[in-house]
Amino acid sequence: MKRALVAIALLIALSQSAPAPALADSPTHTVTIFAASSLTKAYTALADKFQKAFPKIKVSLVFGSSSTLATQINNGAPADIFATADIASMTLTGGQFPMPVNYVTNQVILAVPINSPITSFNGLNGSTKWLQCGHTVPCGAAADAGLKADGIVTSSPVSLEGSDASALAKLLAGAVDAALIFKTDVIANPSKIRAIPFAHSDVANSQYQIGIASSKSTVKNPWVKTVYSYFTATQAKIFLKQSGFGVN
Repeated sequence: MKRALVAIALLIALSQSAPAPALADSPTHTVTIFAASSLTKAYTALADKFQKAFPKIKVSLVFGSSSTLATQINNGAPADIFATADIASMTLTGGQFPMPVNYVTNQVILAVPINSPITSFNGLNGSTKWLQCGHTVPCGAAADAGLKADGIVTSSPVSLEGSDASALAKLLAGAVDAALIFKTDVIANPSKIRAIPFAHSDVANSQYQIGIASSKSTVKNPWVKTVYSYFTATQAKIFLKQSGFGVN
């Protein structure tokens, strides 16, 4: 009983919602979150914190490009909660998450190895090997907007990656000299890469959204709303802000 009370107190600190269902008589439930790859590190940490407080509840995380995840959901992949890196990807689900809300924001920047001689976007011109996300991927759309607004880069990327995670991995592996990725990636790897912001950084910005599925299975699982409240609570947003995200 004492353990249950401690766990409930921990959840309330991260949630402004109504009290969660009592743990004592609850069977084990799984809540599945589909989330943008740029949320991987932050969401993994938040899920760990939640499950330590509520060991009977499994939070299953599925990461990927937001547009790809939306396609998977439309093809029948089960997702109780969807956190996208842009509004367009949420719209692609055709109302399966009927009341999405603006969540956090993220900026696309030019990332280079910590000791790179590149100091500005002019460094992408010439023989520099650089990449960005695909044009329909959130980090790619924001990169396109930034490049167009700045009008400095005249060269072309050597590849268009399917996700922010893929672009980051190639940069960290040394496959390219630079990459247009999210600012949060640099904050997560401070000893390996550094950021060069766009002159029009407000344009190279992506609005994240989050929503709960309208499926009957979600209605039968009261823990979905509990997990959602945890990930959208004030304390969770403070943690996301510390990870480099802008908070709405």
